[in-house]
Amino acid sequence: MSAPDVKPVSPYPALAAALPRIPTGSGVYLFKDPGGRVLYVGKAVNLKHRLASYLKTPEKLDPKTALMLRKMAQVDVILTTTGREALILERNLIKEHRPRYNVTLRDDKNYLCLRLDLKEDFPALRFVRRFNPDGALYFGPYASGSMARETLKVMKQAFGVRTCKERRLAARSRPCLEYQLSHCLGPCAGLVTEAAYRQAVAEAVLFLKGKGGNLLKRLKTQMAQAADELDFERAATLRDRVKAITATLERQDMARPNFRDQDVLGLAEDQGQAMITVLLVRAGLVTGGREYFFPELPPGGDLLGAFLKLYYTEGRPLPDEMLLPAEVPDRRLLEALFTEEKGGKVALLVTPGGDRARLLALAGDNARDALRRRRTPPDPGAALADLQARLKLQNLPARLECLDISTLQGGQSVGALTAFTDGAPDKSRYRRFKIREVEGQDDYAMLREVVRRHYGKAGQDLPDLLVVDGGRGQLNVVLQTLKELAITKIPVVGLAKATEQGGRPVRDRLFLPGRKNPLLPPPNAPGWLLLLRLRDETHRFAITYHRKRARKELLTSTLDQAPGIGPVRKRRLLEHFPNLEAIKTATTEQIAALPGFTQKIATGLKEWLVTEGQDT
Repeated sequence: MSAPDVKPVSPYPALAAALPRIPTGSGVYLFKDPGGRVLYVGKAVNLKHRLASYLKTPEKLDPKTALMLRKMAQVDVILTTTGREALILERNLIKEHRPRYNVTLRDDKNYLCLRLDLKEDFPALRFVRRFNPDGALYFGPYASGSMARETLKVMKQAFGVRTCKERRLAARSRPCLEYQLSHCLGPCAGLVTEAAYRQAVAEAVLFLKGKGGNLLKRLKTQMAQAADELDFERAATLRDRVKAITATLERQDMARPNFRDQDVLGLAEDQGQAMITVLLVRAGLVTGGREYFFPELPPGGDLLGAFLKLYYTEGRPLPDEMLLPAEVPDRRLLEALFTEEKGGKVALLVTPGGDRARLLALAGDNARDALRRRRTPPDPGAALADLQARLKLQNLPARLECLDISTLQGGQSVGALTAFTDGAPDKSRYRRFKIREVEGQDDYAMLREVVRRHYGKAGQDLPDLLVVDGGRGQLNVVLQTLKELAITKIPVVGLAKATEQGGRPVRDRLFLPGRKNPLLPPPNAPGWLLLLRLRDETHRFAITYHRKRARKELLTSTLDQAPGIGPVRKRRLLEHFPNLEAIKTATTEQIAALPGFTQKIATGLKEWLVTEGQDT
């Protein structure tokens, strides 16, 4: 008598149950957890096919995607008319919900730009952070505030363009201090005609557009002419202007033979982490760059495409060209969308040749170097001394410990503790904690449990500095719990992740006991870099354990459905094989050799696993 057919059970029942009602049109899908929080936003030309692809080969999904699908309880879809509309909607929804499993730019911020409105009687240069379609001229963006301010300083020294805030100048009997310092032509006091001021503005525009070489030739000709006419005062003014422009151009040692505005992207990946760098090329000159670190890769692996969608949001200046180190699936759609948003052609070029190839190689070198620096420990002595000075510690913090909680809606919650001794990981002191006493989403209670279980042990060797992954709330919980344990001699700080408050980005920062405002160490301070590395290592350790528990739960729930596999045989499989894929690739003889198994049971399990893997 043949055994009855066993209906395959999907490891992701919520998605499998929703699939029959999913339409085939283009649109956006949102994975949500049981509380309705958006976990992930994606788009597809064919929604049904895209969602079905998650179920065709579940064993081949990366751990992060598998964990996301286990946590989702519902999927919502929004239909669009075209793939382009789906792309726009996807960008807007990611920006609105900031889902846990989409790429986020935690350290993102708008660049400083210079704005010059030629409609003013006496145009002024001002700092802004957004490009607006108001008819004014915008220059930049500048990757750092110091670079932008240096440019503005040159503008004042060389051209005397005003920088005051007044749009309409009120007549003054005496000019301001800027005129006395020869930083302004003094239009407010009538010391320059509008025509002469407009000439200075035109020259400043030429310089800001990258045509400083042509401007120098013109100014030198005018200087010689003024000297011939014995107008030595004007000749001296032109001489000072030439000197300031020459000094600035000499610092621009990365000039290119074109005047395009380009954003050049570099990408480096290693051991599940990635770094993207963006080099800013304006008017043929490299004006700076930014770095974006990703401690883990997004589901699906399209980091570059996800970055482009999020990076170029409203207000971000769009260049003439984006040079990409690899192809992205939505390149043509993105190119059309960016062109429309800019009101001019924006080209997305993949691995071009010539001068562009050299720029791409430079961006790639910067990305690899930035990732290496992020993963390379700073000099231990300098870093520890820097920490002691900045945090005003009595002793050198030779041993650092860091605590982190990893959970998702209270599922497979774990605590992690890592330790650095003399600036290097001390893995003999790493500890992981399965949360036992807390149910649901209560990070503070989980943190209290971990602190009590670890530091409440008799004779516990205490660190020189304890770092808590979190802000003021997490810091206060740890301090209170240590006080209850009669431990008051450990210096404790909270290291809060970068976030957004009131629509403005806020960088990583330190919270100290008894201090109202957070501490913001310089980004390149060796002690600060050591703390970031410690925090990243703790997060990695916690996430690894969290995912291990999630994979074990997935394997357990799958084996619960397998015919002929009871609790004892399931335990044997879990002890011998690390995951479901390992069982599927094992031979029947390897499975049959386990205690309590026979050839018949092993054959039946293998056949059922093949059927289960075909579930869609």
